[in-house]
Amino acid sequence: MTKKFTWNTENTARLVELAGTGEVSQDQLISISEDLGTTARSIGAKLRNMEFPVAKAAAKQSAWSESQEAELSQLVEGNTGTFTYAEVAATFQNGTFSAKQVQGKILSMELFSHIRKAEKVAAPRTYTPTEEVKFIGMVESEASMEDLAEAFGRSVASVRGKALSLLRSEDILAMPKQAISAAKERTDVLEGIDVASQTVEGLVAATGKTERGIKSILSRRGISCENYDGAAKRAKLDKADTDAA
Repeated sequence: MTKKFTWNTENTARLVELAGTGEVSQDQLISISEDLGTTARSIGAKLRNMEFPVAKAAAKQSAWSESQEAELSQLVEGNTGTFTYAEVAATFQNGTFSAKQVQGKILSMELFSHIRKAEKVAAPRTYTPTEEVKFIGMVESEASMEDLAEAFGRSVASVRGKALSLLRSEDILAMPKQAISAAKERTDVLEGIDVASQTVEGLVAATGKTERGIKSILSRRGISCENYDGAAKRAKLDKADTDAA
């Protein structure tokens, strides 16, 4: 376990010795921190508390030059309400800066009032207005999910999503019922697969399940494939249940 650094008498005396006289530079802070085994920031704070003169860290250089800032200001102020942040970025110096960089600079320069708000992109309609009217009418007539799916040539999942959307907008008052339960709809992921001749990796590729999921299915059903003995795993689980009984 690493010993926590503390400013005890010994460490403080060593700090004074290493700091010497005169202003302590940033390079000295790093050197002292390595000697004492703490951070340069901690060294600097301690020295300042002891009233040692410590050089300030150099300010981070801006990615924007003064001429670029002036050009950006001229572009934005000269086209009030014309450009979005993304459009300014595309226009300014042939896309030298990203939209995020441009937005940050414009905000820091307090020029945001000149920017046009980007229009929200409307989600594409999957049902036409005519279909929506028909959909609502069928739901009010207590049509099932399967009836709706057949009527519109959509999947049950698509119909369910549309119904949820209409329920949120209060165009319908309740979700349509599903005649066949989702549990009964589920198909056997291993159906039609010669499991015994497959590896776990092959079953993963064939079913889209995870490796852990495939092993769980094989163990639960007591089925073995080329590189996983699900039958033995099932027997072991059954024995454990018997012993625990």
